[in-house]
Amino acid sequence: MNWHPPVPHRVADAAGTVWSVRRAWPGASAGRYVLEVRNPARPGVLAGHFSEGRFDPVTVNDHRLPALSAESSKGEVVVHRAHKRAVLRTSASYIKVFRPGWAPAAAVGHGTATAPPAGGGFRTPRLISAGQDVLVFSPVAGRSFYELGQDQTGITDAFYASKWDEWQRAWTATLSGAGSTAFLERLPLHDAEEELVILRRWIEHWLRHSEGIAEAAKERAALLARADVVTAGLLATPRDRLGWAHGDLHDKQMLGQGYPGAPGLLDFDEACTAEAALDLANLDVHLELRWRQKLLTTRRYDIAHASIMSAAERVHASPGRLAAYAASTRLRLACLYSFRPPWGPQAATYLTSLDPAPREQPESRH
Repeated sequence: MNWHPPVPHRVADAAGTVWSVRRAWPGASAGRYVLEVRNPARPGVLAGHFSEGRFDPVTVNDHRLPALSAESSKGEVVVHRAHKRAVLRTSASYIKVFRPGWAPAAAVGHGTATAPPAGGGFRTPRLISAGQDVLVFSPVAGRSFYELGQDQTGITDAFYASKWDEWQRAWTATLSGAGSTAFLERLPLHDAEEELVILRRWIEHWLRHSEGIAEAAKERAALLARADVVTAGLLATPRDRLGWAHGDLHDKQMLGQGYPGAPGLLDFDEACTAEAALDLANLDVHLELRWRQKLLTTRRYDIAHASIMSAAERVHASPGRLAAYAASTRLRLACLYSFRPPWGPQAATYLTSLDPAPREQPESRH
């Protein structure tokens, strides 16, 4: 697979300042992209739009996030998706900035979503204050499993495995005591049909940005064919029971400390009622992706994968549902990462080689 959305590695603003592209999302029309960029000489991140070779920054004066300007004096902007949301890090808190009026519902949702993992042994962010468009959360100590996986000098494989053991115990305890039916009804439903809605949205992004491009014809056909297979798998296999789900579980949302103890868990914006396979497949495929990106050694991928599969057995996630949700996640991430340098070419190839990670792999770059 050769063609992928041509998002540049670097962009320059009108003043000539060069920015490295950290993350990118498809815009509303072909050739338009939403960017999050960095410059080593400046703290934090900057949002912006890119089209026809031109980068237009969106500063903290984002008109769709009017609270961001005032809040930016309190800390460093670490996330800014133009016109949608932003996150700032201060010495004592994290500040989430929403569109006006969106914060109260997010505050209620956070309280509902964090009750099961807190009861299962996870450390979760505490809501400190809430306004109409700003929420302030306590920090959660630790390093992300994403960082831990890449640290080949500061931690051993045995320590990495111990963090996964801590996660597995907390995860199985969370799902085992996730609450009553009445509690689950307060969370949105993310069933197989909803999973397909999200997947199709990303497929449509990819098709829109590749429309009319002759070099992408083979990839478009492969993508559509694969989508049919994934759809059949999600709808045909018998479904597991529904329960509490994080909704966006991956290794950057999980924190481990330098000593034995409860793991941390972050970002409950997508918490929902779902099959256990939704989270476990999403987490497993993200680890598989790190492995393909050479951010994890084979040994550490095996450690993580084994822990996830053990958790799946303990919470009675059936192999068929894990496979179905994993196939959906692979296809979604292939579409998503094809918009993100430097992984675009690899993600594009991933679209036509969507089998689980093989057991042999070149060693990590670390």
